[in-house]
Amino acid sequence: MLLALVVVLTGTTLYFGRDEYQELARERGETIGTQTTVDELVEPGRLRIPEAERKASGLETAELASAEASASAEVFGVVVDLQPLVEARARYLAQSGEVRVLRALAGNLETEYRRTKGLYEDDRNVSERAMRQAETEWRGGRERLSAAEAALRLTVESTRHQWGAVLADAALNPGSGMFQALLDGREVLLSMTIPHDTPSDTLRGRLKVVPAAGGRAVPASYVGPAVAVGANVSGATYFYRAPGAAFRVGARVGGFLEAGGGTDAGVVVPERAVVWFAGRSWVYVRDEKETDIFERTPVSTARLVPGGWHNASGFEPGQEVVVTGAQLLLSEELEYQIRNENED
Repeated sequence: MLLALVVVLTGTTLYFGRDEYQELARERGETIGTQTTVDELVEPGRLRIPEAERKASGLETAELASAEASASAEVFGVVVDLQPLVEARARYLAQSGEVRVLRALAGNLETEYRRTKGLYEDDRNVSERAMRQAETEWRGGRERLSAAEAALRLTVESTRHQWGAVLADAALNPGSGMFQALLDGREVLLSMTIPHDTPSDTLRGRLKVVPAAGGRAVPASYVGPAVAVGANVSGATYFYRAPGAAFRVGARVGGFLEAGGGTDAGVVVPERAVVWFAGRSWVYVRDEKETDIFERTPVSTARLVPGGWHNASGFEPGQEVVVTGAQLLLSEELEYQIRNENED
């Protein structure tokens, strides 16, 4: 009886409060105008928004302006997990400390042996047994030192083999400021795939990278060649370092490496036109023939230039993109898809 009463009260509250809920959703900008109709979603990624609703929601568009940017090569990469390198560094430091201790011990044992041998040879001031014991301890200390030094060399060689000389030397040097910045998280290490025919001087040029999931482009600095490469990698791999705030270990990144000389033609897509969805960046482009239709189109956010993002392909000067209300369009599209799935 009590359960039935609760169900009745809940249903009554939802029924009489539906108008207030829809009004609140409109006030918060969760929908454009009235509830989405089937006619408004032409197909996935394409919305039909009549002029009256565009004006009511404050939707604004702007034409894409043509622009040129320095010629560059598009590159891709990943944020490297430093844990294996940190472990190699810790192992190296521990082994270095052990070598120092054993070296001092071996020196003391050798001194003791020389002293005991001298006493023995000087009219047998010590027994032969004492001299032989000192010699055994000295030779044992020397062998332990040799083994520790061999292990230390193996750590250095394997680290260089796996990470390259430049990065390995920085990691194994306790005073390296570059590696300390990586340890502190102020910077991250990137493994970037560069086309094979890229000139060596270009590798040290200006590289700007951006997370594949979206964000601002930031400059990256050249570190050195990467020895190991992943499977199905087309190109040579190199290490770069970049400010760490925008990146997470394992995240994929894209970017542009300035090639020097010449320029790339294209358009500038305003920053405020870009929305993020499903790990990609998008803009809503107005259809040139059916002007009440807006299509969600992928956009590159790797090349940041004054006024927005430079795109060398995929857009034409004069095309209109939504610069105010793009997030509302995305919400409208997703709202219809969710409701449609629920109805199914």
